[in-house]
Amino acid sequence: MRFSQACWLSAVTQEGPRKGQTWRFLSIEISDPRYGHVWSCQLRDDDKQFADLAGSSLVEHQVKVTIKSQSAPERSLPDGRKIMQIRSQVTNVRDLGMYDEDEG
Repeated sequence: MRFSQACWLSAVTQEGPRKGQTWRFLSIEISDPRYGHVWSCQLRDDDKQFADLAGSSLVEHQVKVTIKSQSAPERSLPDGRKIMQIRSQVTNVRDLGMYDEDEG
């Protein structure tokens, strides 16, 4: 898997038991060049790696992650369409060095 991009975000829970709570996370896109998938991943701010990864640059590095949970909530697009978006909450991000297309 190849680390494509990352940025840290904050959000306010809109519904459910945590409604109104603010939380921060590192939003990470990980691409799988073999099958062409891009995975939207989130690393929560209470994860022990958050501070290190929020300030690092792993773009174009090969990584391995552990998936803690997945969800597929409905998302509204600017044009009014609704889609299901898979979100994976990850931990244990391991840097395996620069991505090499010959090995990918």
